Amino acid sequence: MTDYVFAYGSLLSPGSLALTLPTTRLTDIVGARLTGFVRTFDVAFPNDGSQGDKAYFSPSGGRPSHVLFANVVAISAGEAVNGVLVPMEPGDLALLVNRERRYELLEVTDSVRLMGVPEGPAGTVCAFVGRAEFTRPADVARGVLSREYVNAVADGVRFWSGRYPGFDQEYYASTRLPTGVPMLDLTRVEGLRG
Repeated sequence: MTDYVFAYGSLLSPGSLALTLPTTRLTDIVGARLTGFVRTFDVAFPNDGSQGDKAYFSPSGGRPSHVLFANVVAISAGEAVNGVLVPMEPGDLALLVNRERRYELLEVTDSVRLMGVPEGPAGTVCAFVGRAEFTRPADVARGVLSREYVNAVADGVRFWSGRYPGFDQEYYASTRLPTGVPMLDLTRVEGLRG
């Protein structure tokens, strides 16, 4: 059983989180660090129509081959990614699994430290980690960033900085942004194939 999900990307945004878990109370969410990981943007969503839940279009109507999303990648024990622990109510995890289709759940309880208190979380913590078939370097190299997605993550970082001073600086210090990757104004269309 998963008691918490470690949120580190778009789920940091209260608005984005509410789209999937509208009854989650922000006051029940706590700041945390995932040790031994770094945040990247290397989940490459194949935008070729093979994914039935959504598609992304440029203003000209074109479809970039891949759109990049946040991920956490295990590295040395000296690194840590900041984020928040979202408590899971019955049915919540299934909703998130449906949302995070390009990710798999990884149990990370022993790697999580709460912000502001010495003890760890009381319960099991999982994080969504990019699946191998969606993190191929060649696909990532062809990817673009969605300005709307990056802004949603940034909005979440600003929100949590209000509760945890320095959250924003820690976010940028623990994030490896891709270099030379175009950021485009993409329109997301739900449930579109081909």
